[in-house]
Amino acid sequence: MFLFDWRLTLTFTIMLHYAAMDDKIPAEEIAKHPVWTKLDAVDCGDSAADRIIGGLNAGLGDFPWIARLGYIEDDEIDYMCGGALVTDRHVVTAAHCVQKSDYGLVLTTVRLGEHDTRTDPDCELKVCAPAVQDRGIKRIISHPQFNKPAFHNDVAIIELDKPVTLNNYVAPICLPRTAEQLANFKIGDEMTVAGWGKMNMTTEERAKVLQFVNVPVVAPAMCDSFGKGFKLFESEICAGAEHNKDACGGDSGGPLMKVFDTPEGPKSYLVGVVSFGPTICGIKKPGVYASVAYFLKFILDHLV
Repeated sequence: MFLFDWRLTLTFTIMLHYAAMDDKIPAEEIAKHPVWTKLDAVDCGDSAADRIIGGLNAGLGDFPWIARLGYIEDDEIDYMCGGALVTDRHVVTAAHCVQKSDYGLVLTTVRLGEHDTRTDPDCELKVCAPAVQDRGIKRIISHPQFNKPAFHNDVAIIELDKPVTLNNYVAPICLPRTAEQLANFKIGDEMTVAGWGKMNMTTEERAKVLQFVNVPVVAPAMCDSFGKGFKLFESEICAGAEHNKDACGGDSGGPLMKVFDTPEGPKSYLVGVVSFGPTICGIKKPGVYASVAYFLKFILDHLV
């Protein structure tokens, strides 16, 4: 079973290489998708703040689109994956985070508005956010080619049972739309990843406060070392490879983000989804992220 294990090194041989099902759709075609009318009705990608392994504490309201996925086991809930809010009732995450578990874990809850897992509401400098918002799950749509072949096409959409209330601390991230935002990234381009995953390489302890870290895009060949025969697809981003800076266990499904200038000012865009990486995080080996640009039509088609 794949749930929560995708931050581990691949140890098997992949015998065949398939092309990803989704071809990258030209920006002019993406711009014509009818769901943009709905998405344009709500502001996205804005942070309320002033301004992971090797990461820093996020400020309250820095990443208001960050979702936590909660799983029930023996009547207790544990938040073991992340996601990104893209409308008031849709969250993009990794497909391996929503598969049936062999360990008795059942995905039941999506939480928005979290910052410090020990407090509710969260406050900083005498400013307090509203209470967290928990939602049930109405529908899950995994990419139809997920795990075909193994460890590829790792993206899914969760439709919440009812919309969240949008505010400064719960708000959607933007989806890429323009030619610039959909262009292939260059080696060295800086991205940001955030989550409540493990904070060091030697324990299972996860972060209490939301963490973020910047990771650079690296050569695709650097991600071809995850198991004999594994090869990165064009539909994936290879990023990281800096000592003690990485996404790690518990960060799966979370957003890979990039800020772009827009006529309304700088905004954050969802450019990738945390998929998997080395067994020991932060050891100068990169991680693999599903590229949102390649799966954008799949995502847009299900935001109805």
